[in-house]
Amino acid sequence: MIRFIWKNWWRKKGTFIFLIIGVLLIAAGLFYLVGLSHATQTTIVDELQKRWQASYDIVVRPAGTRSITEKDNLLDPNFLSGLSGGISIEQYEQIKEIDGVDVAAPIAMIGYLLFSIDLQDLELEGNGIYRLVTEEINHIGIKEKKNVTTTYFSRGNDQVIQEKFIETNGHYFLGFPFETYFTTWNLLLAGIDPEQEANLVGLDQAMLSIGTSRYFTDDDISENILLNVEASETGEPEIYSSSIPVIVSSQTYTDYLANYKIEKLDLPFDDIETARETLAMVEEKGGEKYLNNVKGKIVQTFSYRDKEIYARLVNSLSGYDIETGEPYTENHLGYIDIPLLHKPSGLSYKSVTSPFPENWPYAYELEKVVYDQERNIEGFREQIDYDRQDDGQPIKIQPNWIGIYDPSKLNISKDPLSELPMETYRPATAELVIDENLKPINPPEVMNPEINPSSFLGNPPTMLTTLDAAALIAGEKPISAIRVKVAGVEELNEESQEKIEKVGAEIEEKTGLETDITLGSSPHLTLVHVPAINNNDALGWIQQPWIKLGSSITIFKEAKVGYSILIFCVIAVAIVYVWAMSLVSLLTRRKAFAVLLAVGWRPRQLSKLIFVEAGILGSMATIISWMMLGFVYLTEEVSVSVTRFLLIGFLSLIIYLIGAIIPALLVRNISPMEAIRSGEISITSKKFLKTSGIFSMAMNHFFGKWKRNVLSIVAIAMPASLLALFLYITISLRGTMYTTLLGQYVAMEVGPVHYTAVTVSLLIAILTTIEIMWQNISERTEEIALLKAIGWKNRSIRMLIWTEGILIGFGASLLAIVGTISILMTQYSQLETEILVSILFTGLIPITVALIASVIPAEKAASISPIEGLRGQYTNQKITENRIKRFIMLSFFLMIGIVIFLSILLFIK
Repeated sequence: MIRFIWKNWWRKKGTFIFLIIGVLLIAAGLFYLVGLSHATQTTIVDELQKRWQASYDIVVRPAGTRSITEKDNLLDPNFLSGLSGGISIEQYEQIKEIDGVDVAAPIAMIGYLLFSIDLQDLELEGNGIYRLVTEEINHIGIKEKKNVTTTYFSRGNDQVIQEKFIETNGHYFLGFPFETYFTTWNLLLAGIDPEQEANLVGLDQAMLSIGTSRYFTDDDISENILLNVEASETGEPEIYSSSIPVIVSSQTYTDYLANYKIEKLDLPFDDIETARETLAMVEEKGGEKYLNNVKGKIVQTFSYRDKEIYARLVNSLSGYDIETGEPYTENHLGYIDIPLLHKPSGLSYKSVTSPFPENWPYAYELEKVVYDQERNIEGFREQIDYDRQDDGQPIKIQPNWIGIYDPSKLNISKDPLSELPMETYRPATAELVIDENLKPINPPEVMNPEINPSSFLGNPPTMLTTLDAAALIAGEKPISAIRVKVAGVEELNEESQEKIEKVGAEIEEKTGLETDITLGSSPHLTLVHVPAINNNDALGWIQQPWIKLGSSITIFKEAKVGYSILIFCVIAVAIVYVWAMSLVSLLTRRKAFAVLLAVGWRPRQLSKLIFVEAGILGSMATIISWMMLGFVYLTEEVSVSVTRFLLIGFLSLIIYLIGAIIPALLVRNISPMEAIRSGEISITSKKFLKTSGIFSMAMNHFFGKWKRNVLSIVAIAMPASLLALFLYITISLRGTMYTTLLGQYVAMEVGPVHYTAVTVSLLIAILTTIEIMWQNISERTEEIALLKAIGWKNRSIRMLIWTEGILIGFGASLLAIVGTISILMTQYSQLETEILVSILFTGLIPITVALIASVIPAEKAASISPIEGLRGQYTNQKITENRIKRFIMLSFFLMIGIVIFLSILLFIK
């Protein structure tokens, strides 16, 4: 039987060559996809599993707080610090009771406390008018922002200054005399639920052992204290101050320096009369404008950095030195009742065209606001004032220090590939990447936050209190956002996504609040244009890692589904190829099989013959794939399990055996009577069109052999559909895989794997089409010879075969387009126009593939001469056949030896 198979192969050398090419293609394709590309797909999924988890799964916000950026599924990294209340305590309690909520940690951004901090005792030289020049230098990273202000004050003769203040209602060009210079400092106060915050980020474990520093307890209460107890008797408005427990951060993130210079002006001011005369003269000459030109003598200079100022504040508040832990007896706070002036406010953006869309698909511009109408001062955040008390005074806060925490010790995601906004403990990051003239800045310059609350990048809250205190101060709806962790979410998969979506939907249904699922999100580098304000130069284009919602789960789904589709498609196309190859072999040898039946062979022996042929070819593919994988394993040190090693080899054998099933069944239908007649599976053949030219003749041949041509159509349509799906995945992931930081990290070899699968499948489809068209031409040798005998030119013969190939390609194109759209519609309710256009363009690929596949058969048909065509004979030299036999046998035993050697090494290693 094997000798019979061998003779048949070598009698038709061309067919045998295609068989060997098919074996190599199937072996190489499975080796690459099942072996090497599995490592890539595993890497993607494993890295996503490692990095998908962030600090929280869902963020809950007040209704109506979504911004323009969220239409692109982008979450502004500054959004938490810009929310001022909106969620009630009752809604918070409802969320905690929802089934599946493990942690619900609220954050209430209360507002900015204005501290007065004494810095320096003044060393002045007697009575006189003094000039104070303050130079504030804010190192924002990309440059120094300097602000120089000049003010004037007096020493001595206070009675005269008081008279002037009364006359001008406090609007005098000289400030009130003081002995100690002080500065004001804004700190953002936020409220938390101590228990939930400890569960979410481990805040209780981040407390520092300084003095009596501790975490919140149930004994820490908040209350309003009446400051003017006599108000009930006098009928004056009552003035309250809210006494609240606070913990403060050990870190500040700004880089600020203030230089102070005090000059004594050369103006007489010794006694009251002299002072009155001098002030009258100054007023007459223009007041402050005149003083700006008066020479002065420097009497004192001093400088303070932001960290020194902050340390004085915290040391005075706590009674301990935060550097040494020793008791701190000095008090540099100007007053104990701290005014709460402004609420936090968010940034506003408008969508703009990105100057470099290839690198930054999304770009926005900050909208500036005038937050000080009187002085026409611009910023990027509105100044929203708290309502004042009945007597017109601001809300007052008495912060009772109970502890200090270190944000660096918190249990929050510090992975730049998956971190979420945690503005409670760290500022948002930004880099200047393009200047105002659209010139790239390389390397990018990192920006630091500013101390100004209206700036683009601000400091996070450095003082935390309880949720009870937030409700006492801010009213019924103090909570700005709630960060939720869902119970039972341990892995990145569809089940986790569904569980979190269910919890999010229930939160929205029960509370009416808005939710964003942050599971599997990743930073997405986004451009933000910072325009010019206050007559300063524009900064240019800032790059910020915004949050692309759901990017990890998108990549995860596409990676797993895409990989499964790849393997399935390649195997399916390979099976179709083997099926077509066996069927063509059956058709070619139909008469021979009929003769074998006539001389006594049983039908089951013919079926066995088909399976033996498939087994030999499958074994060759198995050995080749094992050799390839073993070579790569030894040279590249790629880890391959024994199970996968065996699977890759036996999969090749299984493909060939499955592909042989239908031909093995069809061969049983052959009758010995067919030894004296010819035909296909169906003996009769009908013409569908009147033959009037090349196209109609090609159509009749196409439909006359429709069963075998359907194999070619399916073989081409499957990889074409795969390519269309891959293009969709590429387009849909363009905003996540290649523009999010996590996507860039795991993208690595996804493209090459997919394109390799498509290429292998299309090559196998080309072989399938060549096999079938080759058989068609073999059966029509006499017909083609007759056409040439009556005057047909070679180009006409080629055009006939090419037309048949184009018809096959057109059928495959329709099937591929319909199949692709059907698959996508089952997954997505609607498809974007650009995706539909790309799918339609992929319809040209099957036509091109079929046309390429028809080239070799067309050349064979054109080479048929009228005489040789009518003979229909096959020849082969005996010497050449024997030489090739020896070469094949030697190569076979060599491959077996290499496989055994590599297998031994695999088990040892």
